[in-house]
Amino acid sequence: MLAILQVTLAGLVTGSLYGLLALGIVLVYRTTGVLNFAYGTMAAICACFMYILLTGPQLNFWLALALTLLFALLLGMVLERGFARPVLEAPVFTRAIATLALALVLQTIAQQIWPQLASPVHFPTPFEGHAVRIAGLFFSLADATVLTVTVLLMVALSFFLTRTRLGIAMRATADGLSAARLMGIPVGRIFLLAWSLSALIAALTGVLLASEQTIIDIQFMDPVLLLAFVGAVLGGLDSLPGALVGGLLIGVADNFLALALAGRSIGVLNVSDPAIREAVIFGGFILVLLLRPQGLLGRAVLRRV
Repeated sequence: MLAILQVTLAGLVTGSLYGLLALGIVLVYRTTGVLNFAYGTMAAICACFMYILLTGPQLNFWLALALTLLFALLLGMVLERGFARPVLEAPVFTRAIATLALALVLQTIAQQIWPQLASPVHFPTPFEGHAVRIAGLFFSLADATVLTVTVLLMVALSFFLTRTRLGIAMRATADGLSAARLMGIPVGRIFLLAWSLSALIAALTGVLLASEQTIIDIQFMDPVLLLAFVGAVLGGLDSLPGALVGGLLIGVADNFLALALAGRSIGVLNVSDPAIREAVIFGGFILVLLLRPQGLLGRAVLRRV
């Protein structure tokens, strides 16, 4: 029983990271229609920027975090104006492929600026080495921080979208671009805001994951991004709560599969291999989409025929 509770806790922590990434993906997709495959790279660049602040000028962790979040906002603005805006009228598939190209460009630039981050390095964090046991459960300070930030971010985002004029305008833009323009909503500013907020979420997620792993490089977010996309689609690409729920489900499923398949094999096949777990998750994901194509919390699209 204790092992199950420990795995559930680990799954919620991992799932929170997937869910936060999925949240940023859905936020941009709902508002601007861009499926951003460069999102993991954006998160990695922000985390690498913070690493440079911590190890170069050796700034205080919290000051470095504040500067990193400011950097993330500026990065989101630059990418929206310089990349997303010019391809806004392009077909959906073209925009998606363009974000893949953007990811490669950003990674190349980052590797040229920070060659020391081409290979894994230690990410210094005040959370490292701090943990407690509660009723037999191992709980690290990094775990507590991930869960706390996830809850606070969801509450803040929910308040912003439902209680502020900008948030309501963003929701209106997501529900109908043409209608939003007719109502006088500054759509361009809303797009800029969406990309800036998503970059902020990416930066927080990247720093949290780096603090969990204590290892970082330019490409450390790539494996996580794929599962975050699965969580976003599983929860529903038009639902922000669904994105978080989808990420949590993927994280919990991944950790329970690791427990169930540990040390097991079928003939010569080592089913405890992480690749097998991912294959099982993707198989379950496909099954869910066959039964509910719009995702768990997404809305079905009605078309006139």
